[in-house]
Amino acid sequence: MAKNNEERQQTDLHGNPVDNEDDEDEQELNDFNEEMPWYETKGGYRRDVMSSLFQKAVRRSDAETAAFAAWELVRSGPKYESHYWSRAILVCVEDLVAGNEATEHVLRYEELAKNRWEDNGWARRLCAIAAALVCARAQPSRETTHANGYFSNTMVDRARVKQDDDHEPLYEPPVTEEELDPDGEIGFVTVDKHTYPGAGKGRGWPHFRLHGARIGPHEDTVLGKKFRRRVLEYDQPEYSYREPEVAFSEKEIEHALEPTTEDAPWRCEFDTMDTLDEFEDEN
Repeated sequence: MAKNNEERQQTDLHGNPVDNEDDEDEQELNDFNEEMPWYETKGGYRRDVMSSLFQKAVRRSDAETAAFAAWELVRSGPKYESHYWSRAILVCVEDLVAGNEATEHVLRYEELAKNRWEDNGWARRLCAIAAALVCARAQPSRETTHANGYFSNTMVDRARVKQDDDHEPLYEPPVTEEELDPDGEIGFVTVDKHTYPGAGKGRGWPHFRLHGARIGPHEDTVLGKKFRRRVLEYDQPEYSYREPEVAFSEKEIEHALEPTTEDAPWRCEFDTMDTLDEFEDEN
């Protein structure tokens, strides 16, 4: 006699019994008192569609729809709930502007749901709804995802151009090899004493102090500028806290304290080898 569904059990390649994690879910009933397949929610929706609905709602700042999708997933069972929390964290990174505070809130709500109210389905659903509302009310942006795609495609295209030499690259990386050359616009600042090429060119603390440590386009805080000026004033032979030291002129100190510009953050007309007269002539 053939075994019925309750008696039938899966086995692995060696004939050992294997627990079917979906068996318990498949025996649950949905809102219509029908057997609930593992891929459906209690409301009869597909789990993947409901998960996608949540994410697309967040992108459009549709708080009500995002909250509903979260509630539907979490009420449908533990596996659905785990899937929701994983998706909610991904949404914070993929679909919200970098630096948003949603991630911290979502992680906290997940912790409350799983630890403080592990046996309270009602409170866990509230945590899921709250997390969804936080996501939907945050500023949406897919800048991280698009940056990943843009950088990946650019570097693949760059390699193909070099290998095949049959077309021009559609875009260059944000930093070109010419710019990153030790004497290039960006390399002049970047290739400093903290790099082997920079150290090999004799770029020491004076070069770093005047160029590598600058910030912008916003000015440093009042206290930050005060501290930085005093550090620069201490960098002179009579104190010799770092050897060898040179005394910075007031013109050099003013340059070091001046914020970099927004339109040309790497540009620097003031070279450590320039004399003050040359610097004044350029300005």
